[in-house]
Amino acid sequence: MSLTANIVERIASYIPGYAGYKQKELRRESDALVRRHVSSVLSSAKAKMALTPTAARAVAANPDARYLWDSTKALFDRVVQRIDKAPEGYSGFYDLVKVDEAALDEIYRMDLALVEKAGEVAKLVDEISAAQPGSDAWTQKLQALSAALSQLDSAIDERSNFIAGYARQQAEAAGRQMGIIQAEQQEGLGQGQEQRRGLLRRLFGGR
Repeated sequence: MSLTANIVERIASYIPGYAGYKQKELRRESDALVRRHVSSVLSSAKAKMALTPTAARAVAANPDARYLWDSTKALFDRVVQRIDKAPEGYSGFYDLVKVDEAALDEIYRMDLALVEKAGEVAKLVDEISAAQPGSDAWTQKLQALSAALSQLDSAIDERSNFIAGYARQQAEAAGRQMGIIQAEQQEGLGQGQEQRRGLLRRLFGGR
Protein backbone atom coordinates (compact mmCIF):
# COMPACT_ATOMS: atom_id res chain seq x y z
CA MET A 1 0.00 0.00 0.00
CA SER A 2 1.35 3.45 -0.93
CA LEU A 3 1.91 6.13 1.69
CA THR A 4 -0.97 8.19 0.26
CA ALA A 5 -3.36 5.24 0.30
CA ASN A 6 -2.31 4.47 3.87
CA ILE A 7 -3.05 8.04 5.00
CA VAL A 8 -6.43 8.06 3.25
CA GLU A 9 -7.26 4.74 4.90
CA ARG A 10 -6.29 6.13 8.31
CA ILE A 11 -8.52 9.17 7.81
CA ALA A 12 -11.38 6.94 6.65
CA SER A 13 -11.00 4.88 9.85
CA TYR A 14 -12.05 8.03 11.72
CA ILE A 15 -14.48 9.33 9.09
CA PRO A 16 -16.60 6.73 7.23
CA GLY A 17 -17.22 7.80 3.64
CA TYR A 18 -14.04 9.86 3.30
CA ALA A 19 -12.71 9.27 -0.25
CA GLY A 20 -10.10 11.98 -0.69
CA TYR A 21 -9.72 14.68 -3.34
CA LYS A 22 -8.43 12.93 -6.45
CA GLN A 23 -11.85 12.82 -8.08
CA LYS A 24 -13.33 16.24 -8.71
CA GLU A 25 -16.89 15.21 -7.87
CA LEU A 26 -15.84 13.91 -4.42
CA ARG A 27 -13.74 16.86 -3.24
CA ARG A 28 -16.45 19.03 -1.76
CA GLU A 29 -17.99 16.13 0.19
CA SER A 30 -14.62 14.85 1.47
CA ASP A 31 -13.72 18.34 2.69
CA ALA A 32 -17.12 18.70 4.37
CA LEU A 33 -16.74 15.31 6.06
CA VAL A 34 -13.39 16.32 7.57
CA ARG A 35 -14.70 19.64 8.83
CA ARG A 36 -17.89 18.15 10.25
CA HIS A 37 -15.96 15.43 12.05
CA VAL A 38 -13.44 17.83 13.59
CA SER A 39 -16.18 20.29 14.50
CA SER A 40 -18.26 17.55 16.11
CA VAL A 41 -15.34 16.22 18.17
CA LEU A 42 -14.41 19.71 19.33
CA SER A 43 -17.98 20.76 20.10
CA SER A 44 -18.57 17.62 22.18
CA ALA A 45 -15.33 18.22 24.07
CA LYS A 46 -16.10 21.90 24.61
CA ALA A 47 -19.47 21.00 26.13
CA LYS A 48 -17.57 19.20 28.91
CA MET A 49 -15.62 22.37 29.77
CA ALA A 50 -17.85 23.36 32.67
CA LEU A 51 -17.25 23.97 36.35
CA THR A 52 -19.55 23.20 39.23
CA PRO A 53 -20.22 26.15 41.58
CA THR A 54 -17.71 24.73 44.08
CA ALA A 55 -15.06 24.20 41.37
CA ALA A 56 -15.71 27.67 39.97
CA ARG A 57 -15.03 29.21 43.39
CA ALA A 58 -11.79 27.23 43.71
CA VAL A 59 -10.61 28.43 40.30
CA ALA A 60 -11.72 32.03 40.95
CA ALA A 61 -9.57 32.07 44.08
CA ASN A 62 -6.50 31.63 41.92
CA PRO A 63 -6.18 34.52 39.39
CA ASP A 64 -3.66 32.62 37.25
CA ALA A 65 -5.88 29.55 37.07
CA ARG A 66 -8.92 31.69 36.27
CA TYR A 67 -7.07 33.49 33.47
CA LEU A 68 -5.88 30.19 32.00
CA TRP A 69 -9.39 28.74 32.16
CA ASP A 70 -11.03 31.75 30.50
CA SER A 71 -8.38 32.11 27.78
CA THR A 72 -8.51 28.39 26.95
CA LYS A 73 -12.29 28.46 26.62
CA ALA A 74 -12.05 31.53 24.36
CA LEU A 75 -9.48 29.75 22.20
CA PHE A 76 -11.78 26.73 22.06
CA ASP A 77 -14.60 28.95 20.73
CA ARG A 78 -12.28 30.45 18.10
CA VAL A 79 -11.07 27.09 16.79
CA VAL A 80 -14.58 25.60 16.54
CA GLN A 81 -15.82 28.65 14.63
CA ARG A 82 -12.83 28.61 12.29
CA ILE A 83 -13.17 24.96 11.31
CA ASP A 84 -16.87 25.58 10.58
CA LYS A 85 -16.01 28.52 8.29
CA ALA A 86 -12.92 26.98 6.69
CA PRO A 87 -14.47 26.24 3.24
CA GLU A 88 -14.69 29.92 2.28
CA GLY A 89 -12.45 30.49 -0.73
CA TYR A 90 -12.14 26.80 -1.64
CA SER A 91 -14.35 26.91 -4.75
CA GLY A 92 -11.33 27.12 -7.06
CA PHE A 93 -9.96 23.91 -5.54
CA TYR A 94 -13.27 22.09 -5.90
CA ASP A 95 -13.42 23.01 -9.60
CA LEU A 96 -9.93 21.89 -10.65
CA VAL A 97 -9.98 19.12 -13.26
CA LYS A 98 -6.90 17.48 -11.72
CA VAL A 99 -4.86 17.85 -8.54
CA ASP A 100 -1.24 16.66 -8.73
CA GLU A 101 -0.04 13.86 -6.48
CA ALA A 102 2.32 16.03 -4.42
CA ALA A 103 -0.51 18.41 -3.54
CA LEU A 104 -2.83 15.51 -2.70
CA ASP A 105 -0.21 14.03 -0.36
CA GLU A 106 0.13 17.36 1.44
CA ILE A 107 -3.63 17.86 1.84
CA TYR A 108 -4.09 14.31 3.15
CA ARG A 109 -1.29 14.89 5.65
CA MET A 110 -3.02 18.05 6.86
CA ASP A 111 -6.44 16.34 7.05
CA LEU A 112 -4.98 13.58 9.20
CA ALA A 113 -3.24 16.14 11.41
CA LEU A 114 -6.54 17.97 11.99
CA VAL A 115 -8.40 14.77 12.82
CA GLU A 116 -5.75 13.43 15.19
CA LYS A 117 -5.20 16.78 16.90
CA ALA A 118 -8.96 17.08 17.51
CA GLY A 119 -8.83 13.64 19.13
CA GLU A 120 -5.93 14.78 21.30
CA VAL A 121 -7.95 17.82 22.41
CA ALA A 122 -10.92 15.63 23.35
CA LYS A 123 -8.66 13.32 25.37
CA LEU A 124 -7.16 16.26 27.27
CA VAL A 125 -10.62 17.60 28.10
CA ASP A 126 -11.55 14.23 29.61
CA GLU A 127 -8.36 14.30 31.70
CA ILE A 128 -9.11 17.85 32.87
CA SER A 129 -12.64 16.80 33.85
CA ALA A 130 -11.18 14.02 35.98
CA ALA A 131 -8.70 16.32 37.79
CA GLN A 132 -9.37 18.52 40.81
CA PRO A 133 -10.06 22.07 39.53
CA GLY A 134 -7.28 24.43 40.53
CA SER A 135 -4.83 21.65 41.37
CA ASP A 136 -1.36 21.40 39.80
CA ALA A 137 -2.45 18.41 37.70
CA TRP A 138 -5.53 20.31 36.50
CA THR A 139 -3.42 23.37 35.61
CA GLN A 140 -0.85 21.29 33.72
CA LYS A 141 -3.56 19.55 31.70
CA LEU A 142 -5.23 22.88 30.96
CA GLN A 143 -1.91 24.30 29.73
CA ALA A 144 -1.49 21.24 27.50
CA LEU A 145 -5.02 21.77 26.16
CA SER A 146 -4.29 25.42 25.39
CA ALA A 147 -1.14 24.37 23.51
CA ALA A 148 -3.04 21.69 21.56
CA LEU A 149 -5.76 24.18 20.59
CA SER A 150 -3.12 26.66 19.41
CA GLN A 151 -1.55 23.93 17.29
CA LEU A 152 -4.95 23.05 15.87
CA ASP A 153 -5.59 26.73 15.11
CA SER A 154 -2.28 26.87 13.20
CA ALA A 155 -3.11 23.62 11.39
CA ILE A 156 -6.39 25.14 10.18
CA ASP A 157 -4.44 28.14 8.84
CA GLU A 158 -1.90 25.88 7.14
CA ARG A 159 -4.60 23.80 5.43
CA SER A 160 -6.70 26.78 4.35
CA ASN A 161 -3.70 28.67 2.98
CA PHE A 162 -2.36 25.64 1.14
CA ILE A 163 -5.65 24.74 -0.57
CA ALA A 164 -6.47 28.33 -1.53
CA GLY A 165 -2.88 28.95 -2.66
CA TYR A 166 -2.74 25.79 -4.75
CA ALA A 167 -6.02 26.64 -6.48
CA ARG A 168 -4.75 30.17 -7.18
CA GLN A 169 -1.47 28.88 -8.62
CA GLN A 170 -3.31 26.48 -10.92
CA ALA A 171 -5.64 29.26 -12.10
CA GLU A 172 -2.66 31.54 -12.80
CA ALA A 173 -0.85 28.76 -14.67
CA ALA A 174 -3.96 28.12 -16.77
CA GLY A 175 -4.21 31.84 -17.50
CA ARG A 176 -0.59 31.97 -18.65
CA GLN A 177 -1.09 28.94 -20.87
CA MET A 178 -4.18 30.51 -22.40
CA GLY A 179 -2.21 33.69 -23.05
CA ILE A 180 0.49 31.70 -24.85
CA ILE A 181 -2.10 29.93 -26.99
CA GLN A 182 -3.79 33.21 -27.89
CA ALA A 183 -0.43 34.80 -28.74
CA GLU A 184 0.45 31.86 -30.98
CA GLN A 185 -2.93 32.12 -32.67
CA GLN A 186 -2.43 35.83 -33.26
CA GLU A 187 1.07 35.20 -34.60
CA GLY A 188 -0.27 32.51 -36.92
CA LEU A 189 -3.00 34.86 -38.10
CA GLY A 190 -0.44 37.59 -38.81
CA GLN A 191 1.77 35.21 -40.77
CA GLY A 192 -1.23 34.06 -42.81
CA GLN A 193 -2.15 37.65 -43.67
CA GLU A 194 1.42 38.39 -44.78
CA GLN A 195 1.44 35.28 -46.96
CA ARG A 196 -1.79 36.39 -48.63
CA ARG A 197 -0.38 39.88 -49.27
CA GLY A 198 2.77 38.35 -50.79
CA LEU A 199 0.66 36.22 -53.12
CA LEU A 200 -1.33 39.25 -54.25
CA ARG A 201 1.87 41.18 -54.97
CA ARG A 202 3.18 38.32 -57.07
CA LEU A 203 -0.08 38.08 -58.98
CA PHE A 204 -0.81 41.75 -59.53
CA GLY A 205 2.48 43.54 -58.87
CA GLY A 206 2.90 46.53 -56.61
CA ARG A 207 4.11 46.84 -53.07
